[in-house]
Amino acid sequence: MRISVNIITQNRAKSLRRLLASLRDAYYVGDEVPISFNMDSRVDAATLNVVNAFDWPHGGKTLRRRIIQGGLIRAVSESWYPATDDDYGLLLEDDIEVSPYYYLWIKYALLAYRYDPQVSLPELSSISLYTPRLVEVVKERPRWNATAFFGRSKNHHPNTPYLHQLPCSWGAVFFPKHWREFYAYMAARFTEDAKQNPVQIPRSRTNGWQASWKKFLIDMMYLRGYVALYPNFPDQSSFSTNHMEPGAHISAKGNVVKHDKRDFEVPLVADDFSPLLPAGRMPPASKLPVLNLFNQPVSFKALKAAGAKLRQDVIGCAATQLVAVDHVTGLPKNCTAF
Repeated sequence: MRISVNIITQNRAKSLRRLLASLRDAYYVGDEVPISFNMDSRVDAATLNVVNAFDWPHGGKTLRRRIIQGGLIRAVSESWYPATDDDYGLLLEDDIEVSPYYYLWIKYALLAYRYDPQVSLPELSSISLYTPRLVEVVKERPRWNATAFFGRSKNHHPNTPYLHQLPCSWGAVFFPKHWREFYAYMAARFTEDAKQNPVQIPRSRTNGWQASWKKFLIDMMYLRGYVALYPNFPDQSSFSTNHMEPGAHISAKGNVVKHDKRDFEVPLVADDFSPLLPAGRMPPASKLPVLNLFNQPVSFKALKAAGAKLRQDVIGCAATQLVAVDHVTGLPKNCTAF
């Protein structure tokens, strides 16, 4: 496996320094880990100075800067593309901070659920570093605690990692096959006005997200029945935290009602996490609980059924029509809609 760190930054030099310090001081067990900086055209001088001066001792360093401002959707979605089927991309915006153990979590999860020949989990599309505190896809955005939720179950250890249909934008590693599919989906479905997108997930507030690459990834994961792996430790400790500092989605005036830092900042894992796992190890893939987009326990069969139902509404082909299917994207070749 090859895991690369891909940073999206523009004009938060202080935030970027904090992220880089946390990355540099993490444990990499001798692995070579390349790092890239992806900057939009309006990057400020202070951020450029931080990027240019940064010494990365764990691998190669690459700098990319746009000529024309692309915006956050393009900045994130174009920040990484897999070179091989063993190429994994960690995407980090500059107001994120990581735990010293973040890389060990990623590597352990990949070995357990991607490279173990006894495991078949084709629906797994990414590994999150972060444990969310909100159910962000519903209008009310209620608070949610994974440890408390699974602690009430007789079938799961309170600290069981779980599979969630929601992708993470605050520190996550994405898988090559699924990221290529995401590119194909974006090419087929991207609209500047999210409300004009024919894919409208029932009861999801993501339908109105105007400037979010994550909205399109949520659509694709819903349609395909894909999931992400999430950590689940006491006090919602995670391998990344989001400091919610002013930027593309958070205005300098605060957005106090919509973005309370207490709902997003979580403590970072500061010690060896393996003793906290059920029986001190990653559970078998078959024992991982599955949640749908709305944090409800479901089966993979139910996820796929919900996606298939929505696909019937947005694919512009008659049910009886025989069509050729692209073997990479899974899209009907002679249909005009996904």
